[in-house]
Amino acid sequence: MKKGQGGRARKPVKRAQSAGGVVFRRDGGAPRILLLKHSSGKWMLPKGTIEEGETPEAVALREVREETGISNVRVVADLGEERYYFFWRSEDTYYDKTVRYFLLEFLGGEEARPQAEEGFVTCEWVPLDDAIERIKYKETREVVRRAKERLVQPDLAASS
Repeated sequence: MKKGQGGRARKPVKRAQSAGGVVFRRDGGAPRILLLKHSSGKWMLPKGTIEEGETPEAVALREVREETGISNVRVVADLGEERYYFFWRSEDTYYDKTVRYFLLEFLGGEEARPQAEEGFVTCEWVPLDDAIERIKYKETREVVRRAKERLVQPDLAASS
Protein backbone atom coordinates (compact mmCIF):
# COMPACT_ATOMS: atom_id res chain seq x y z
CA MET A 1 0.00 0.00 0.00
CA LYS A 2 1.37 3.41 -0.94
CA LYS A 3 1.79 5.86 1.87
CA GLY A 4 1.22 9.58 1.59
CA GLN A 5 2.46 12.33 3.90
CA GLY A 6 1.93 11.59 7.55
CA GLY A 7 1.94 7.82 6.92
CA ARG A 8 -1.68 7.68 5.77
CA ALA A 9 -2.55 5.41 2.88
CA ARG A 10 -3.14 7.31 -0.35
CA LYS A 11 -6.49 6.80 -1.96
CA PRO A 12 -6.55 5.24 -5.44
CA VAL A 13 -6.73 7.46 -8.53
CA LYS A 14 -8.81 6.26 -11.49
CA ARG A 15 -8.57 7.67 -15.00
CA ALA A 16 -11.87 8.49 -16.68
CA GLN A 17 -12.45 9.59 -20.26
CA SER A 18 -15.61 11.26 -21.50
CA ALA A 19 -16.79 13.28 -24.46
CA GLY A 20 -19.44 15.93 -24.88
CA GLY A 21 -20.89 18.61 -27.07
CA VAL A 22 -21.26 22.37 -27.18
CA VAL A 23 -24.47 22.57 -29.21
CA PHE A 24 -25.18 25.95 -30.80
CA ARG A 25 -27.83 27.62 -32.88
CA ARG A 26 -28.03 31.14 -34.24
CA ASP A 27 -30.93 33.39 -33.26
CA GLY A 28 -30.81 36.33 -35.64
CA GLY A 29 -27.10 35.81 -36.10
CA ALA A 30 -26.19 35.71 -32.40
CA PRO A 31 -25.13 32.21 -31.34
CA ARG A 32 -26.73 30.53 -28.34
CA ILE A 33 -25.59 27.28 -26.78
CA LEU A 34 -27.61 24.59 -25.08
CA LEU A 35 -26.99 24.18 -21.35
CA LEU A 36 -28.43 21.57 -19.00
CA LYS A 37 -29.38 22.38 -15.42
CA HIS A 38 -28.88 19.57 -12.92
CA SER A 39 -31.08 19.11 -9.85
CA SER A 40 -28.01 20.23 -7.83
CA GLY A 41 -28.44 23.67 -9.43
CA LYS A 42 -25.30 23.40 -11.58
CA TRP A 43 -25.42 24.30 -15.27
CA MET A 44 -23.42 22.03 -17.53
CA LEU A 45 -22.77 20.76 -21.03
CA PRO A 46 -23.96 17.32 -22.18
CA LYS A 47 -21.21 14.71 -21.75
CA GLY A 48 -20.69 11.06 -20.93
CA THR A 49 -18.23 8.20 -20.58
CA ILE A 50 -16.39 6.79 -23.57
CA GLU A 51 -16.97 3.03 -23.62
CA GLU A 52 -14.53 0.57 -25.17
CA GLY A 53 -14.59 0.73 -28.95
CA GLU A 54 -16.33 4.13 -29.12
CA THR A 55 -14.86 7.26 -30.64
CA PRO A 56 -15.06 10.56 -28.72
CA GLU A 57 -17.11 12.11 -31.54
CA ALA A 58 -19.68 9.27 -31.46
CA VAL A 59 -19.96 9.58 -27.67
CA ALA A 60 -20.50 13.35 -27.91
CA LEU A 61 -23.34 12.82 -30.39
CA ARG A 62 -24.88 10.04 -28.28
CA GLU A 63 -24.72 12.03 -25.04
CA VAL A 64 -26.26 15.12 -26.65
CA ARG A 65 -29.09 12.91 -27.96
CA GLU A 66 -29.62 11.12 -24.62
CA GLU A 67 -29.31 14.13 -22.31
CA THR A 68 -31.11 16.76 -24.42
CA GLY A 69 -33.23 14.79 -26.92
CA ILE A 70 -31.49 16.54 -29.84
CA SER A 71 -29.98 14.49 -32.66
CA ASN A 72 -30.28 16.82 -35.67
CA VAL A 73 -26.77 18.27 -35.36
CA ARG A 74 -23.58 18.35 -37.36
CA VAL A 75 -20.01 18.41 -36.07
CA VAL A 76 -18.35 21.76 -36.81
CA ALA A 77 -15.09 21.52 -34.83
CA ASP A 78 -13.09 19.60 -32.25
CA LEU A 79 -12.79 21.93 -29.24
CA GLY A 80 -10.12 19.87 -27.50
CA GLU A 81 -10.11 18.58 -23.95
CA GLU A 82 -10.71 19.69 -20.42
CA ARG A 83 -9.03 17.84 -17.55
CA TYR A 84 -9.90 17.95 -13.90
CA TYR A 85 -9.65 15.95 -10.69
CA PHE A 86 -12.37 15.11 -8.22
CA PHE A 87 -13.05 12.86 -5.24
CA TRP A 88 -15.99 10.44 -5.36
CA ARG A 89 -16.98 9.82 -1.74
CA SER A 90 -19.15 6.75 -2.33
CA GLU A 91 -16.19 5.01 -4.03
CA ASP A 92 -13.54 6.57 -1.75
CA THR A 93 -11.60 7.27 -4.94
CA TYR A 94 -9.95 10.19 -6.67
CA TYR A 95 -10.62 10.61 -10.40
CA ASP A 96 -8.39 12.14 -13.06
CA LYS A 97 -10.94 12.96 -15.76
CA THR A 98 -10.49 14.11 -19.35
CA VAL A 99 -13.46 15.29 -21.43
CA ARG A 100 -13.14 15.86 -25.19
CA TYR A 101 -15.66 18.40 -26.52
CA PHE A 102 -17.02 18.99 -30.01
CA LEU A 103 -18.75 22.06 -31.38
CA LEU A 104 -22.10 20.91 -32.81
CA GLU A 105 -24.49 22.97 -34.91
CA PHE A 106 -28.18 22.36 -34.20
CA LEU A 107 -29.97 22.02 -37.54
CA GLY A 108 -33.49 22.50 -36.17
CA GLY A 109 -36.75 20.59 -36.07
CA GLU A 110 -36.50 19.29 -32.50
CA GLU A 111 -37.30 20.53 -29.01
CA ALA A 112 -34.64 20.11 -26.33
CA ARG A 113 -35.79 18.15 -23.29
CA PRO A 114 -33.68 17.31 -20.22
CA GLN A 115 -32.97 13.67 -19.33
CA ALA A 116 -34.66 13.35 -15.94
CA GLU A 117 -33.03 9.94 -15.26
CA GLU A 118 -29.65 11.70 -15.12
CA GLY A 119 -30.97 14.37 -12.75
CA PHE A 120 -31.41 17.14 -15.33
CA VAL A 121 -34.34 19.48 -14.69
CA THR A 122 -34.17 21.88 -17.63
CA CYS A 123 -32.30 22.73 -20.84
CA GLU A 124 -31.97 26.27 -22.06
CA TRP A 125 -30.50 28.01 -25.13
CA VAL A 126 -28.36 30.82 -23.73
CA PRO A 127 -26.04 33.48 -25.17
CA LEU A 128 -22.37 32.52 -24.91
CA ASP A 129 -21.47 35.12 -22.29
CA ASP A 130 -24.42 34.03 -20.11
CA ALA A 131 -23.28 30.41 -20.43
CA ILE A 132 -19.79 31.35 -19.26
CA GLU A 133 -21.32 33.11 -16.23
CA ARG A 134 -23.63 30.21 -15.34
CA ILE A 135 -21.09 27.39 -15.57
CA LYS A 136 -19.35 26.81 -12.25
CA TYR A 137 -16.27 24.90 -13.39
CA LYS A 138 -13.42 26.92 -14.88
CA GLU A 139 -12.36 24.08 -17.21
CA THR A 140 -15.84 23.95 -18.75
CA ARG A 141 -15.97 27.75 -19.02
CA GLU A 142 -12.71 27.55 -20.99
CA VAL A 143 -14.31 25.05 -23.43
CA VAL A 144 -17.19 27.51 -23.97
CA ARG A 145 -14.66 30.32 -24.54
CA ARG A 146 -13.02 28.18 -27.24
CA ALA A 147 -16.46 27.63 -28.81
CA LYS A 148 -17.09 31.37 -28.69
CA GLU A 149 -13.81 32.05 -30.52
CA ARG A 150 -14.92 29.70 -33.30
CA LEU A 151 -18.45 31.09 -33.45
CA VAL A 152 -17.50 34.76 -33.74
CA GLN A 153 -15.48 34.03 -36.88
CA PRO A 154 -17.44 35.33 -39.88
CA ASP A 155 -19.49 32.76 -41.79
CA LEU A 156 -18.31 29.78 -39.73
CA ALA A 157 -21.57 27.91 -40.10
CA ALA A 158 -21.72 28.59 -43.83
CA SER A 159 -18.10 27.71 -44.55
CA SER A 160 -17.64 24.43 -42.68
